[in-house]
Amino acid sequence: MFKPLTLLIVSAIFFSAYWFYGKITTPQSDKTVRVTNLPWQITVTDPQMLHVFDLDIGKTTLGQAVNILKSEYELAWFENDDQSISLEAYFLRVSLSGLRAKVILELDSKGLDMDYLKKNSGKPEILPSRAIKYPLDDLAQIMSNKIIKSLTYIPKSSVEPELLKDRFGPADEVITINKNSEFWLYPQKGLVMTINTKGKEAFQYIPITDFERLKKSVQLTVEQSTKQSK
Repeated sequence: MFKPLTLLIVSAIFFSAYWFYGKITTPQSDKTVRVTNLPWQITVTDPQMLHVFDLDIGKTTLGQAVNILKSEYELAWFENDDQSISLEAYFLRVSLSGLRAKVILELDSKGLDMDYLKKNSGKPEILPSRAIKYPLDDLAQIMSNKIIKSLTYIPKSSVEPELLKDRFGPADEVITINKNSEFWLYPQKGLVMTINTKGKEAFQYIPITDFERLKKSVQLTVEQSTKQSK
């Protein structure tokens, strides 16, 4: 029987094997298991579509994503400070190729009626960004045909920056948030990574035709962080 420390070391070795090679050899046998659905396995299908985690961002619907991710989720919509609406689904316990993570799907909000949403939402919550969040679980079935606009992947285990560089290559642009955090931008892959030496990494995927929208969000985050630090 493994002692806790031994189990932790073995888990770390397995995790590193995933990231370095995309395959592992199990301790029970000498069989090699090839891993799929890993964060760097990105295919730019066309400028308006990105394939990752067996999902086609820009085409796959929420209902289809539920069947692929095989996890319970929470649905919410947001009334933003600029009066726009956004819609998101939160999958809190997803296992992709054996790696546990949180997944957030941004969904197409076109055609949504704000008055109807407010009448059918849960208790609102005002966020630090001044956006208002409304739980929307009672309308999950109605929203199942909404298309995924972007995906955020947050692995449960932290990943060393050197491993990320080995898998993704050097970023086209690096934007510093503070001494502990920075954004790595890969516009040709439709990817922005948040690197945090004090916390978890996050991977944001978006079709390349919409990449500038994600970059503007990154720049706004940096501006807000700068103002708060003064």
